[in-house]
Amino acid sequence: MSRLRLLQTAPLALALSSLLLAPALQAQTPILADQPASGRLDAGSPRADDGTPYQLYEYTGRPGERLRIRMESNDFDSYLAVGSVAAPGCSDDCSVDDDSGGGLNAALAYSVPASGKVQIRANSINSAAVGDYTLSVTVAPPPAPARPQALRLDTDVEGRLGDSSARDTEDRPHDLWTVSGRRGQSVQVRLDSDDFDAFVEYGRIERNQFVSQASDDDSGPGLNARLMVTLDASGRGVVKVTSPSGSAAGSYRLRVGDPLPQREIVAQTVPVGESVRGQLDENDPFDDEEARFDVFRIEGRPGQRVVARLQSESFDPTLKWGLFEGETFLQEAFDDDSGGGTTAQLSLTLDEDGVGRLLAVGLMGGQGGYTLSVVAAPRPAQAER
Repeated sequence: MSRLRLLQTAPLALALSSLLLAPALQAQTPILADQPASGRLDAGSPRADDGTPYQLYEYTGRPGERLRIRMESNDFDSYLAVGSVAAPGCSDDCSVDDDSGGGLNAALAYSVPASGKVQIRANSINSAAVGDYTLSVTVAPPPAPARPQALRLDTDVEGRLGDSSARDTEDRPHDLWTVSGRRGQSVQVRLDSDDFDAFVEYGRIERNQFVSQASDDDSGPGLNARLMVTLDASGRGVVKVTSPSGSAAGSYRLRVGDPLPQREIVAQTVPVGESVRGQLDENDPFDDEEARFDVFRIEGRPGQRVVARLQSESFDPTLKWGLFEGETFLQEAFDDDSGGGTTAQLSLTLDEDGVGRLLAVGLMGGQGGYTLSVVAAPRPAQAER
């Protein structure tokens, strides 16, 4: 091939390359802050690397600008991917989210990179997703520094996270609490909230910035947090109260100090054919998830079949059957709602001594009054001759 022909084919190759790139460029829809965009995913949508449908958007802003991006849909489970490159795969600086927007909606915070360009992939976790969605971008204010508050050990405090809270570099609302005690003292951090998924961090302040050394999300009952930490050589530490979600809002309770004292396990006796009334409260022993429980010893005949029912108007009751080895409960049977509604019911066979151990427990740490009844199981009907 002559040099002239090579020169002639070069423009053609460039033209073909441009045509191949054109669809990718056209697939990026510009989106502006505070101007929500409506879109739709269907069988004709582009496909991400995992085969799920998406639409691609581009936001242009100032480097370092902090964005809050939200995707909502009533038709499918939303999924967001945001980065310098977000589709069909993701770049190293990509952030993703599934359900932080509440329900099946997606939301995340992202800082504009040095290029000033951000790609947003409006996606679904389901490859067969079809339906409408809304995508919005808002510019978050610069993160305000949190003012640490002093917290006394073994003292409950209440706080609240919301729109007026300080924000960290991940755009999460948070409070900082300082604690003081003995050098090297081990303490438990207990964070509870009925309004949001509690997340606690422990660390120190360096150059007016919080430095995390340990964290916990769900070690407490439900979505509450528990963390064992050791105070430093000066007997001090800093606790950060936050949530995995940047949109978390609501009240919380915080306590730092000695772990809850375990109560002595004392078994009460309930004969077959009788009922007892009881109360689950802070004076009862508790399990690894801090759920309070009472223990009963059922007295009957060896090998007798019985039915135990636990009812409560105050909490969702559960029944557990088994034996204790020291303070360790070896569970053999469990029930939550077999008695209808929230009533727990278990059919049991007593052991050789006619004795067993039954635990009355509140689901998710519930407390309050209850009634436990134990009756002989009905005999199976005899076949007619």
